[in-house]
Amino acid sequence: MCVLLAIAASPLAQASTVAQMDFDEIVNGAELIFRGHVLAAEARQQPGELIKTWVRFAILDVVKGDYLGDEIELSFLGGRLDGRQLEVTDMIIPQVGETGFYFVETLLNQQVNPLFGWDQGHFLIVEEPSGESVVTTVHHEPLLSLEPESTGSVITRPMNILPDGLAQPGPGRLSTVESPFSQPVNTDEFKASILTILALPK
Repeated sequence: MCVLLAIAASPLAQASTVAQMDFDEIVNGAELIFRGHVLAAEARQQPGELIKTWVRFAILDVVKGDYLGDEIELSFLGGRLDGRQLEVTDMIIPQVGETGFYFVETLLNQQVNPLFGWDQGHFLIVEEPSGESVVTTVHHEPLLSLEPESTGSVITRPMNILPDGLAQPGPGRLSTVESPFSQPVNTDEFKASILTILALPK
């Protein structure tokens, strides 16, 4: 994954470029994938370092990896502290109270954004009025499964947004585009798609 940071005119501004990846790349590239709930978020700054926001998650289910704890804390570059703010463009920091699937790139080193592919490794779980829990992108776009004969069973990456604002999913990608046969992807289906990818020969 290529992440470029450029310092803008303000010393507290950061610009970012994140390569788009297929969903199987994100699944295979993440060291840890878990379903979790955000318990707390706190901005901190160590001497000689930039402001970071530390997010504490309750781990509800480990989908990939050997993490054994009930909670995990991850740091995201940026935040607001003592009247000062560091903002990284395209950075979406998990919010207190949200529940989702989180794809952690590595547990060994701190990253600008610890989630693999940034928002590509960040999915929300939303409860519908029916009581079913479905998965959306971090931008609150429901993931919709297409009719079985059209794409196969493996979910891959999000759709492209064209200049005119229309969505165009590529072959075998995650789809947020509704068809007459579309059904929101629920949490069990999303997890099963991850496990299917992990079971494929490398």
